[in-house]
Amino acid sequence: MNDRSRALIRISAFLRKEIFEVLRQPLLILTLVLGPFLILLFFGIGYRSEARALRTLFVVEPGSPLAAKIEEYATTLGGQLLFAGITDDLDAARARLQRGEVDLVVVVPADVLTRLQNNQQAVFTLYHHEIDPFQTNYINIFGRVYVEEINRRILRLITTLGQTDAAGARQKLAEARAAAAALQDLLQECADAVSQAGQPPQCDREHILDAVQNLDRRVDELNRTMGSNTSLMQSVQSELGGEPAGRDSTTTLNDLIDKTNRLSDFENRADSYLTNLKLLADLQTDLRHMEETLSQFLQIEPGILISPFRSEAQSIAAIVPDAAQYYAPAVIALLLQHLAVTFAALSMVREEALGAMELFFVSPLSALETLTGKYLSYLLFGSGVALILLLLVVWGMGVPVLGSWPAVGLVILTLLFASLGIGFVISLLSQTDIQAVQYSMIILLTSVFFSGFLLGLETLIKPVRVISWMLPATYGTLLLRDIMLRGDPPAFNALFGLLAMGTALFGAGWALLHRSMTT
Repeated sequence: MNDRSRALIRISAFLRKEIFEVLRQPLLILTLVLGPFLILLFFGIGYRSEARALRTLFVVEPGSPLAAKIEEYATTLGGQLLFAGITDDLDAARARLQRGEVDLVVVVPADVLTRLQNNQQAVFTLYHHEIDPFQTNYINIFGRVYVEEINRRILRLITTLGQTDAAGARQKLAEARAAAAALQDLLQECADAVSQAGQPPQCDREHILDAVQNLDRRVDELNRTMGSNTSLMQSVQSELGGEPAGRDSTTTLNDLIDKTNRLSDFENRADSYLTNLKLLADLQTDLRHMEETLSQFLQIEPGILISPFRSEAQSIAAIVPDAAQYYAPAVIALLLQHLAVTFAALSMVREEALGAMELFFVSPLSALETLTGKYLSYLLFGSGVALILLLLVVWGMGVPVLGSWPAVGLVILTLLFASLGIGFVISLLSQTDIQAVQYSMIILLTSVFFSGFLLGLETLIKPVRVISWMLPATYGTLLLRDIMLRGDPPAFNALFGLLAMGTALFGAGWALLHRSMTT
């Protein structure tokens, strides 16, 4: 029998030994497999993505005209605001907040109109009792969203009143068109009769000037009625894509006034009538344009006018996973890392406590054979646990695997290989099993915060991400999410980095074990 065969026999002996030791603890295996599955299952059942509803108490000064409006707004702003009443006692409201009877106290600003006249914003002050920074940020966003909604409602009211005024302008515009048409008919009749002997009675200068003055009054009334609506209509046109430059509402109204003022004295000559008829035809065109613009403006609902845009997010990913599906790959990676680190960390310490290490030292076993045998046994055991866990997650919870199963298997094997390296280094550096367990827990705690399990890596500053890239779970989480949830092949850089880490740790463990066995 050659040396290679003997080495394989010695390695296989470790393989059988470690596997049988684990199999003699069925409760441990059951815990390792069912524990994470049940955690994910209850997390998926219990997690709710809806924003938290806040019991909100409003503080309003006695006699404030805003009290009725606040109650109206607070009960219609949405499900995240639970109206808890109105009070005028801030101290009592803060006491209720301290006792946990309400979640938020909102102090309504006083003298709003005075502040606005002084070019100052009225401020809603929000009191809360949160210490969770995420909840604090949520309350800040909550306040901004609801104040913006109140601002939008006030703006909508102003816009509605503006459109009501614009509707009144439509009547004035019709009267102006009627006056212009009457004057136009009169001048046309006079122009047709000027070549005939005598002048019709209605074509005398005073009669025509009365018609001109009537038109001038109608145009002035239209100008006053339109008021600020011309600026609003012009803004809608220019900002949202409307009429070309030079034809906005303000320009058209100014043209109407100018053309009315330019109506000249009427002499009983054909050219005088024709000149003013042409001017009246242009004026009628401007009135029709103004009427069309006004009709289009009035057709727009106030809510659309003040909020013309909205967004719709569409994902190009193959699926949009829910929370449990999204966290499942990270849980698998974190669990397999912790499993491998813990078993490997206790391996050498346990052998030394039982006195087996002394037997290894005097046997023909080499450090490489010892380490390889243990690696293979735990790789086999970890792969079995990973397979059962994956099947439970996929078939029991509906977590998809859009990529290839061989790619998932490759990532898991590489993850276990790197994690075992950390565990064996810990085992060879620890003096007792308590130390090994403590070091393993430190690795687990670090992984929870820095591997992207709870928070995305992008939330960490770059120098701190160095810690993340020293953890196998970081690579495992990214790779498994890409394969399972995106359907992408394993990213070469991440897979190579994980393999390089595992190789380096294997070398470090080999060196430490060799030093132990030769000293």
